[in-house]
Amino acid sequence: MSGLMDISNDEKVRIARDFIRAAPAGEFREVVNDVRVLLGDDALLTTASDVFYEHATEQFCRVDVEGSPALVTKEGSVDGSKVFYDPGTDKNFTYKYLTGEATNIEPGTRDNGAESWRKALEDALAVYLKDNFPAFGSAVYGKLDGDTVSLTVAIENHKYNPDNFYCGKWQSKWNVEFPTSGGFAKVTGELKVQVHYFEDGNVQLHTKKTTEESIQVSNPEEGAKNVVEFIGRSEKEYQLGINENYREMSATTFKSLRRALPITKNLVDWHKLHSLNIGRDLMNRTT
Repeated sequence: MSGLMDISNDEKVRIARDFIRAAPAGEFREVVNDVRVLLGDDALLTTASDVFYEHATEQFCRVDVEGSPALVTKEGSVDGSKVFYDPGTDKNFTYKYLTGEATNIEPGTRDNGAESWRKALEDALAVYLKDNFPAFGSAVYGKLDGDTVSLTVAIENHKYNPDNFYCGKWQSKWNVEFPTSGGFAKVTGELKVQVHYFEDGNVQLHTKKTTEESIQVSNPEEGAKNVVEFIGRSEKEYQLGINENYREMSATTFKSLRRALPITKNLVDWHKLHSLNIGRDLMNRTT
């Protein structure tokens, strides 16, 4: 205990930020509550709370905005703190980090210069997501900077099941840039998978992949179709790659971690062992 008391407040805040920043998907509030107990000082937790924004925007936290799912992202940040823009509803909202709620919902300011391209991509993406994700959240942002159109797609799908000791999330982010005259767009993507399994242990998976492609965008509809096809191919390849890695790990890495035979050099006859246990129980009951 004396060692903990010797840590300065600045160091405590730094450690608290690291814990919160690393909170697994879907377990943010639980980690914050544990950190609060460890700190024993709400003033220190308030100082460390500036990391809430970083965690939420990295995780693409999903929130309900007037009945529609919206995402908390850096692209949608209005003030770099608590206020975010949802392009799907064209609304600004204040995000409550500890409750996961949207408040103070009011009209936003859409960039109409890129709207035809943004809306076409949003519509095409919705069809793809409904066919491939069971419970997704998404956002498509658009802006016009001079004669360059910039679109950003954020995709999130999660399954949180703490009662069965696991939580997981799929995320991807896609940046699309091209001249207003059309032609070819530079598309860059980042895909992430996070899994936390914590029954009788604590195992986490964090994997990430980046990709890039040049896509033809002669008009909004064609451009949206081509971009979504590239997103679909990339996400499928990523998923198949993860599956293949696990098959290889099961046959090689995990196998090497297990003892091939017990110390006796003989296989255990589990059926015989079970029968002996049953016989022992019966004898105990009759005596």
